[in-house]
Amino acid sequence: MAHLAPSPGTTMSLTAGSSLKNLVYLPIKRWLLLQFRLDSSYFKKQPDRIWLDTHLYPKLSKLKQGRILFVGCAYYTWESLRLFNKGVDLVTVDIDENNVIWGGKNHLVASILDIDKYVEPNSFDIVLLNGIFGHGVDSPEMQEQTYKALHNILKPDGLLQVGWNHDLISDPTELESSKKLFYKTEFEGLPQRTTFSDSTHVFDFLRAK
Repeated sequence: MAHLAPSPGTTMSLTAGSSLKNLVYLPIKRWLLLQFRLDSSYFKKQPDRIWLDTHLYPKLSKLKQGRILFVGCAYYTWESLRLFNKGVDLVTVDIDENNVIWGGKNHLVASILDIDKYVEPNSFDIVLLNGIFGHGVDSPEMQEQTYKALHNILKPDGLLQVGWNHDLISDPTELESSKKLFYKTEFEGLPQRTTFSDSTHVFDFLRAK
């Protein structure tokens, strides 16, 4: 279960994994939406999504323990959550409370800008930050704040994966906080940066200093 920091925030709620809502209502509603209303086939065909599902997530699925923060939940990310080993403490977070349905068993409704107010410091091994910079966290100032908050919750040398679009924002790895708090790295044979000829998406790997 995700732990709260000592000082509670006002924009965060924790969905209890043992609640009747999580055990019965949400799974049924999720199944109905995926079967009859929502079609994720478009996203599954995108090169960045294919790369995640065929290159990154299979490597992460081999982890038998550790703590991972998965940032941003939607109907097209739901299936990816099932790729993670059950021995891993997977925590999902999204600022929109309506996306609780697409989060994991341990889910936080919170802003990533100050996630360090809601979880323990130095408590995550990996943070997956895809589709956030340029899609809500747009300004350099907001991105700097996010880097600082994530550095606070990552363990020393913890891994941060950043997915962003070069047609929406400038390179976030060139920001002062990125250079000060993180260093660029490869991960399990995957290059430090991955780009696509038919997509504006970019994936970067960083580690906390």
